Amino acid sequence: MKIGLDTAPAALRGTYFQHLASVLARYAPEHEYIIGAERYGHLDLYHGFRSSLPLSVHLGRIPAVMTVPNLDFLRYPHLYTFSERLIALRLYRRALRQARRGITVSALPALWESLKRGLRRTRQRLRIDPAKIEVMMPLAARMPQEPPLQAELEHTRRKYGLPEMFILMIGTVEPHHNHEAVLDALALLDSRVGVVVCGRRTVYSDFLLSYARERHLATRVDFIYELTPADLPALFRMARVFAYLPDACSEASIVPVVEALRAELPMVLSDTRLNREAAGHAAAYVNPEVPGEVVAALENALCDESWRQTMRRRERRRAELFSEYAVAERLVQIYTSL
Repeated sequence: MKIGLDTAPAALRGTYFQHLASVLARYAPEHEYIIGAERYGHLDLYHGFRSSLPLSVHLGRIPAVMTVPNLDFLRYPHLYTFSERLIALRLYRRALRQARRGITVSALPALWESLKRGLRRTRQRLRIDPAKIEVMMPLAARMPQEPPLQAELEHTRRKYGLPEMFILMIGTVEPHHNHEAVLDALALLDSRVGVVVCGRRTVYSDFLLSYARERHLATRVDFIYELTPADLPALFRMARVFAYLPDACSEASIVPVVEALRAELPMVLSDTRLNREAAGHAAAYVNPEVPGEVVAALENALCDESWRQTMRRRERRRAELFSEYAVAERLVQIYTSL
């Protein structure tokens, strides 16, 4: 079977899509995988990752599956203009109507489960048949088998101006991820500790910078708005702790958690169902709204070597659940079921 994978935006070429194609080719070599395949006329299946499917796929009646990246425009409408929400809604409706299957990569399982249980309002707005939805584990960034060399670490540190000891936060920089809770805790931690926030620049990230300045923490907080994907392993290797504190009601992606698991980086996570499903017993859990919990957990994660070693062993075992083989196997099951 010849399977076409969506073209990637320029910033993603050579990263996620090539990674996915190489994983599929490694574990399911009986099929052919082509990136940017809407440019070709002879496909047995097309896998899209955007909010719309190419016209050539529709006109050619090529069977298609669609990975739904996010539905934040429904969950957090206040973050989008009316026209942005309207356009996104129309695009998703059309694409999901055309696709044989819609795949959610665990960033939105709670929402899709709600759809399947019959939440009428959301289902009616998307106009989607819940039976078409497939849920699968995410494909995290590939971590090298051998840790980065010291020279690579120092190059990455200089490139982004990183401190010697820091708490890493990766993911969407929006209010429901509770970055403020970590910055508040930072004021009570060892002055040598910094925080590195990695994610696309947003209005909220600008607010966080002002928030840090008001609390005289600006010199201890660094923002990486554009991360070179190849630098991610070094970033995980240099970080002392990974903090990820989305609200329980948010449909946050677990991809950052899986990446931290695979990097064996000790984690402090918000106590949500999604985080616990991802990390199990391989993390410390806190309520972001209770400052004392956040401070205590971060301080312990930074300083308690016995706890850190225990977490690393647990992470190593837990990461096996999100192996590349499991991702490839699940995707091929979906492909061949059409």
